[in-house]
Amino acid sequence: MKKELYKIWDVKFNPLDFKEQANIILEKFEIYNQYLNSSPFDTQFLSMQLLKYEARHSNMIEGIDTNDIELLAANTPLSKKISNYVNALKDANEELINSNIVSKDLVLNIHKNLFLNMMSVDAINANPGVWRVKQVQIANHMPPPPIKVDEYMSEFIDWINDSSQFKGCSKILESIVKAAITHAYFEKIHPFTDGNGRAGRILFNIVLNRNNLTTKPYFYISKAILHEQFLYYQELAKLDESNDYQKWIKFFLDLLIYQLESNIKTFEAAMDLFIQIKREMLQEEESSHREVKRAMMNYMVRYPIFTFSRVYFKIKPLFEKIDDPTFVMIFDELVNHYKMRKIPETKNYEFSRVVDIIVGKDW
Repeated sequence: MKKELYKIWDVKFNPLDFKEQANIILEKFEIYNQYLNSSPFDTQFLSMQLLKYEARHSNMIEGIDTNDIELLAANTPLSKKISNYVNALKDANEELINSNIVSKDLVLNIHKNLFLNMMSVDAINANPGVWRVKQVQIANHMPPPPIKVDEYMSEFIDWINDSSQFKGCSKILESIVKAAITHAYFEKIHPFTDGNGRAGRILFNIVLNRNNLTTKPYFYISKAILHEQFLYYQELAKLDESNDYQKWIKFFLDLLIYQLESNIKTFEAAMDLFIQIKREMLQEEESSHREVKRAMMNYMVRYPIFTFSRVYFKIKPLFEKIDDPTFVMIFDELVNHYKMRKIPETKNYEFSRVVDIIVGKDW
């Protein structure tokens, strides 16, 4: 018979052992924040595109995939699971800012929002916003019985809001170590019937940023988990029976460092592309054409999966003196110059260089 899950207060760790990793994470967050705060391009837009990919990667961990067209095209409905993930993360962050504590209602609302306006059998069976009412088994791990879920979660939430085990630590070190433990222990309780992975990654996010590590509210971890997916599940499984979290914390903080480095490379690549486009726009001798190109490029960068008709109806009304043949000529020049790809069997074009930056295919 499997022994009962240890309580959160029995988890063993020494936060001071992770000062060096925490300092690296803090340094990389400072670089990351500089890009967010002082970049000449629209970092809010890029952040939201990355957030969509965080949702995509998070769902890929659970075997749910969504293609680039669904994510990046204008006025194309996202997969409901993706858009709900995005909104659940945003709402949880806003609730934390307003209350300054993690509450049971906040956690339940995260789960409820993941399934908002979904009428599938899976969504109904997930019992959104309610602790699970049946026993589950995850691989070889037996989470606490349903009757004890509220007790475990109440103690866990109290622990998240308590700093007594972090004496002598900076608030940043506390947030980083606490986020690593939160991510794993939430999975061990497995408090919901379905959606625990997504809910847990959102909870990790708000615990990590509770002391404003980043100047924007969202940080992304699922890509790093996918990068080391085998080791991730291997290290997580070791915590089924062991309450010693030292090795797990070190492993998870390495994932954070990898994710930060990936995000920084994304912003560096976006900066390089922005500078190149701006320089090339200035080389256009015809001023009216230059303005049309700039407006088109702003749209294509913002929506790197696009159709000609959407570009036309969005941009053409701004330039009444440009006739249709000239507009088509300028569009074709941009498509050819930047090697934008026509997606087979669709009306969509792909601004591949922008998509590659957002997806981070090279890193």
